[in-house]
Amino acid sequence: MRWRTICFDLDNTLFSHEEAFEKAICYCLEQQQQRWLETNQLVNKIDISVWFKTFKSYSDIYWKQFETKQIDARTYRRWRYHDTMKQYHLPYSDDEADAFHAHYYEIVSSFSEPFEGLIEIMNELKQRNITVGIITNGTADTQYRKVKKLGLENFICDEHIFVSEELGVAKPNRAIFDLALERLSHSGEKLFIGDSWEHDICGAIEAGWDAIYLNTRGMPATTEHQPLATFEKLTEVLNLLKNDQSMKG
Repeated sequence: MRWRTICFDLDNTLFSHEEAFEKAICYCLEQQQQRWLETNQLVNKIDISVWFKTFKSYSDIYWKQFETKQIDARTYRRWRYHDTMKQYHLPYSDDEADAFHAHYYEIVSSFSEPFEGLIEIMNELKQRNITVGIITNGTADTQYRKVKKLGLENFICDEHIFVSEELGVAKPNRAIFDLALERLSHSGEKLFIGDSWEHDICGAIEAGWDAIYLNTRGMPATTEHQPLATFEKLTEVLNLLKNDQSMKG
């Protein structure tokens, strides 16, 4: 077999985080809007789909500052919430922003739907006795709930799920990849599959892994790193694994 260990990113690799994010945020606002109507803080309903576009634009505007550690996660979330609410002349406060996002993190996993081919890939790897894991940045509780919602509990045990919050190190730092290999008792070739060029592809290759760029969001490569393959759909990864002769036997 070509690889003895195959690990995956989670968000936008095994499911569409973008779709789950939009549905969960809009659901949270629907609940918030109902409370405003009941307490006469709001007279007329707002168009939630239009509101979300504004919220997403502020998320994107402040993301770079969060990613480069100029602001922390709580500030990032408050700023995007406050600025959106101001634009629509809606009530806002730090406490409301925190409660809104706490609600979001509680429910977002319920909107996570597996990409086509996910369970087939897991069955294929299980039949081949390949060690499988997940290496993901994010908060532990939320990521574990997503894994459960995606139906992966029968294929990947908790000890093979590596979340940056728990480990104190995040992709693309090679330490998280090295730690995963150590805990997986890995030997032989290893492969990482992810959707983020910087975090997943650069990080994995720099750590000595083969890598597949699952470009589900149409983002261009930004460095000269050479992944094993670039695909747009998880089903293409499934086809590669099924047809790779070194996986047989």
